[in-house]
Amino acid sequence: MAVPLSRPGDARLAPPPTPADVGVVMAMPMEAGHLIDKLSKVRRYTARSLTVVEGELEGRLLVVVASGVGPASARRGVAHLLDGHRPRVLVSAGFAGALDPALNRNDLVVPRSVADASGAVVELHASVAESVPGLRVVDRLLLVDRVISGVQEKARLREEHRADLIDMETFAAAVAARDRSIPFFSLRVVSDDARTELPPEIGRLLNTTGSYRVGAALRALWGRPSAVKDFWSLHAQAMASADRLADGLQVFLRSLA
Repeated sequence: MAVPLSRPGDARLAPPPTPADVGVVMAMPMEAGHLIDKLSKVRRYTARSLTVVEGELEGRLLVVVASGVGPASARRGVAHLLDGHRPRVLVSAGFAGALDPALNRNDLVVPRSVADASGAVVELHASVAESVPGLRVVDRLLLVDRVISGVQEKARLREEHRADLIDMETFAAAVAARDRSIPFFSLRVVSDDARTELPPEIGRLLNTTGSYRVGAALRALWGRPSAVKDFWSLHAQAMASADRLADGLQVFLRSLA
C-alpha cells in the first residue's frame, strides 16, 4: 500500500504572497489603522509574531506592517516585508515630532535625508514629493531614542543636528533598505509641533510594540489626575493625525512611477 507523501493539512495552506508594489513599515497599530481601512481585497499573513496586511490601493498592491517602536523593531519590520512579500519600494510612515517651529501639527512631511545622533546620514528619495500637493519636503529627520516632550530640548536638537523632525524608526528602516538595495521613502505626519510642551507621562505610556502600557498609564493617571484630560486629548489628536497620514499616503502613492 502506497504511503501518501503529503500531510492531510497541506491542501489548506495559503499560497505564498504575490510580490508587492509598495511595502509600508509603521511603528504602531494606531498609525496604520486608517490606511488599512482604505485597502480593498485585504488578506492578512501572520508569522514570527508580526501581522502583514495586504491589499490594493491606487491600483497598487500594498503590504503594511506595524512592527513596533524603536530601531530594532523597524529593522525587523523591513526584513519581514522584504523576505516574505518582496515589495519594489519601501515607505516608512508614521508620526513625527517637529523641531522646526514652522511645521504645524498634521503637516505631511517628506524628508530628504535621515540621520542619527552620531552624524551618520542616509539620503532618501524625496524629489517625487516636491510637486505633490499637500506634502512638504524638508531636509532632515533625526533618530531619537525616546519621546521628546520638552520645547527646550527640541530647540537644542534642532540646533545641534540641523534637523527638522524627529522619530524613533525611520533612520534604522532606511539603513536596512539601503543594505538590501531597495528604493526607500519616508512620509511623516507631525503629531506634535516644536512649540508645544507634551505632558511628561506620555513617553512612559508606550511599549516597544506601540501599545499603551496599562500599568504605566494607571500610575501616571493616579499621580496626576489632570493627566486624564491630557491623555484623551492627545489620543484624539493622534487619531486625527493617523487619518491625515492615510490620506497623505494615498496621494503619495499616485506620485510613484
